[in-house]
Amino acid sequence: MYDKLFDDPSLPVGKPTKSYWQNPPHHGLLGIKSKDLPKVRDVVIIGSGITGCSVARHLLTGGYKGFLTVLEAREVCSGATGRNGGRINAVAVLDYDKYSRLFGSKAAAEIIRFELSHLGELLDAAKSLGNEAYKKSEIREVETVAAVFSDDKLQDLKEQLAKFEAALPDLAGCWKVVESEVCEVYGMRNACGALIGKAGAVWGYRLITEIFTSLSNKYQDRLTIETQTPALAISPSGTGNEPYSIKTPRGIIRAKHVIHCTEGHISHLLPNLRGILVPRRGQITVLNPGVNFEDSKGSRSWSFYHKIGFDYLSQNEHTGELFVGGGEVGGFEGALDVHGIASDAAENMTAKSHLAGVMPVVFGNERWGPEQPQKPTLKASWTGVMCNSLDKVPMVGLLPQEALGIRSAGDEEKGAEWLSAGYGGYGMVNAWMCGKAVAEQLIHQKRPSWLPKEYVLTSERMVHLRKRLFDIKGSAEHLRALL
Repeated sequence: MYDKLFDDPSLPVGKPTKSYWQNPPHHGLLGIKSKDLPKVRDVVIIGSGITGCSVARHLLTGGYKGFLTVLEAREVCSGATGRNGGRINAVAVLDYDKYSRLFGSKAAAEIIRFELSHLGELLDAAKSLGNEAYKKSEIREVETVAAVFSDDKLQDLKEQLAKFEAALPDLAGCWKVVESEVCEVYGMRNACGALIGKAGAVWGYRLITEIFTSLSNKYQDRLTIETQTPALAISPSGTGNEPYSIKTPRGIIRAKHVIHCTEGHISHLLPNLRGILVPRRGQITVLNPGVNFEDSKGSRSWSFYHKIGFDYLSQNEHTGELFVGGGEVGGFEGALDVHGIASDAAENMTAKSHLAGVMPVVFGNERWGPEQPQKPTLKASWTGVMCNSLDKVPMVGLLPQEALGIRSAGDEEKGAEWLSAGYGGYGMVNAWMCGKAVAEQLIHQKRPSWLPKEYVLTSERMVHLRKRLFDIKGSAEHLRALL
């Protein structure tokens, strides 16, 4: 039953569920491709979500003079970035607790600062596009409310916050734990308390497509975007300057560098990573709020931490519609249902049913109220594919030989394969800066010091992961390691 954790995630499916974020599509990028596929490129980026966009942007604006092609199996930003929950939310206090247990307090603090840098970096990127595109992206800072529903979970929050502030004293006061306020101010009559802080929200599909449009216009002589052009295989080219041949349905491209930015599909072209980077399908819904629900005008996002699993929620600042995701409340068996699944062509029906009804349970019928006239509660729903790593942190950088199998590892100067993947559902507080790190290392032939060391995919890390995988493959422990 655990064999599916090793399955080939294959290419993205041709007919995915319809993401509300992608309606309407960006018509300037829809079906974009060159008349003839380029034969030779300095860099080929596989994937056009936030990671691939970040790599392309930071190469082109960072002084790199080479020629780039972005390959996309479907349409620009049609994968995880265009199917997410709309949040830029670093759960810093909870993440510090998790990472300090795994890597120690110093490493945990570095990871937290890295995650927290994303909101400012993405705001700057959006503002650089001009006022119209900035407004269209709806990127903004929000208040975040992480609610718990038992006294022991509330006590955990208090203890975690105390440890967090002791380790990062400059961030003391940025988060607080509330008890009675969770009902009186935040309207969650069935919660025991909550952790309050700040985060971000964004229409990710619009932001990324606007960035790609800007890059395509400004660097049209050095950048091509090839939609409906999946990378089918990678092999040695036999030439020194462009050591890689990337096979596509439209022909072959030779490239000096190949950068894998395909998240849940990453191990399709990198089979040595199967079981180490594992796809996971997540569920999102759009709900029309009940008539009594307080409209936050897009200034707030929420998380609901249940005994098993959690849900998350953001509100559109213009329409008041609620984007509610999660629903992974089936425990260990439920987790098995969604891990190893790389298709976004179907929905997770248990999660969808849970999400469609969770709001009046959390806020109470009085605060939620009846349905709005002529507006059914459930407006839209879809799925997206995330990627979990076996050691619980992303994998970034040059691919070592142990990850490549029969293909030879390269280097920054002569050419290489690279990756950035394994964000565990937190791509919006990892992917942008991971992509930037790859671009900077390629340009300067030196890894940036601000990238957490735990993220770097070294030979030693791969050897450790493969040994770990050998010890647990085919067992329940394999799934537990991914959770």
